[in-house]
Amino acid sequence: MEKPRVALVTVANHFESGGERWEKILGNAKNELEKNGMNVICASKMVWDAADAITVIDQFIENDPDLLVIIHITWVCDTIQYLFVNNLECPRLLWAIPYMETFSLGCVQHFGSILLENGFHYKYVYGMPQDREVISIVKSFAETAAIASGLRKARIALIGPRQTWRVANSQDMTKEEWDFSKSFGTTIIHIEMDELINTVEKISSKEAEEVLENLKKKNRLGKVETDKKRMQYATKVYLGVKELFKRYGLTAAAAECYPMYNGLVNLPSSLLADEGIILDTEGDISHTFMLVALYLMGKMGPAALGEIGHIEFKDNTIFIDHEGSSAHSLAEDVSEVHIQNGGDGTMVGFPFKPLTEVTMTNICGTCGTYRALITKGSTLRIDHKTWVQAGSKLLIKVKVNNSGELFERLLNEGIDHHILVKEGDVTRQLEDLFDILKIKKIII
Repeated sequence: MEKPRVALVTVANHFESGGERWEKILGNAKNELEKNGMNVICASKMVWDAADAITVIDQFIENDPDLLVIIHITWVCDTIQYLFVNNLECPRLLWAIPYMETFSLGCVQHFGSILLENGFHYKYVYGMPQDREVISIVKSFAETAAIASGLRKARIALIGPRQTWRVANSQDMTKEEWDFSKSFGTTIIHIEMDELINTVEKISSKEAEEVLENLKKKNRLGKVETDKKRMQYATKVYLGVKELFKRYGLTAAAAECYPMYNGLVNLPSSLLADEGIILDTEGDISHTFMLVALYLMGKMGPAALGEIGHIEFKDNTIFIDHEGSSAHSLAEDVSEVHIQNGGDGTMVGFPFKPLTEVTMTNICGTCGTYRALITKGSTLRIDHKTWVQAGSKLLIKVKVNNSGELFERLLNEGIDHHILVKEGDVTRQLEDLFDILKIKKIII
């Protein structure tokens, strides 16, 4: 992940006391943010009035920041803050400093009220640049803002056939696709399945075998329980998908897999996920979108996709399963990964590794009703017999506070069936992301 680009500016008013502190505070803030991995675009001058603000705004616009941070050295007229918010289309963080005579904190409260009244989300901090918690909050929010910025510019392919038809709106796309793009900025690119298959057919068996041998040498396959022909074809699909990503400049892709083309992209999806390339196997745009975000959150790496298949009410566990396309690295060991026949292709089955903390999320809805799940749990070890009885596919055993209440809440809130499971606690980043994207949060 590239360093988040943070636009940093100090503002003050000559009629208030404390403005002389600006230079030291700005310098310390810049140093601390840079030490913590941020690319700081520091204001070229102190902002005392509207003319100063316009100069700095023009500087910031040229650098396309992910986050705007305004340090309030003193109280300022809200005409100054307005200029920054109205000219910079990025999330904003209001920073108050702990000097009572400056009315810095009151100014943040005042302008925060104005922002919320006008439908803008913001975050605030209170303290000095040397305060670790302050810097931690800025860092986390900057990273999330950078993820949101990337999602707005993302190109997500939908690979699969769709017959031309219409009711009274768009013909070759759905209204839902338009709504998603208008809401989040993401571009959806339609690619026919024939194009993927034609690309695959141009890849030689020799090239596929060489790649397959290299994967074996790197111990990336696990236990292969299917024939050579299927493995070779899956490897060609793996290479073909990479070619499509280059051809279209894709951020991620979602491929049709049901009921047609079952198993075609499952093994490629698993292998690509461990290379940071997101290929969803459910034709699910919103969760492909979220898989991109989750990869960059917390400990960088892939998340798993599945759905709740069973609930144990007595011990408060839920079982999340899927036909099998998640990253090999989500197994406790590669020896636990089984590549099996699946449909016309292959499936990747394994018990998900035990972890002390996981975060679960989901996006569903349409324009005006988008909502997102945020909840936590831990994953437990799954014995071989249970895994086999469940179909030898991806199986995740999640311990939660109250499994019955959790499922009831999912139903009551209208949370759809696909659930994403990410290692670690990334709830704070998800909350910030959904606030930035203006998605209703369902926190359980």
